[in-house]
Amino acid sequence: MSLMSAKKIRAGIWEYRGFRLCNCGYHEPDHCVIWEAVDIITGNAEVHSSTKAGLMIRVDKLIAERRNIHKKDGDVEK
Repeated sequence: MSLMSAKKIRAGIWEYRGFRLCNCGYHEPDHCVIWEAVDIITGNAEVHSSTKAGLMIRVDKLIAERRNIHKKDGDVEK
């Protein structure tokens, strides 16, 4: 688990570990608020969740997966 916290940009928009976390609003079929993590560099929506905390956990897992892939390819972690 990361010790970092999200930085609030404005209402419903946060930055966390290179991702922009956006509150996309209420999703009627699921009866919940949807959060989306967009990679700031690529602009791709990478992860979705029904809570901001859950989204942050998924972002942490995604970053860990990316690091593992790079380690398998022989890259040295800096």
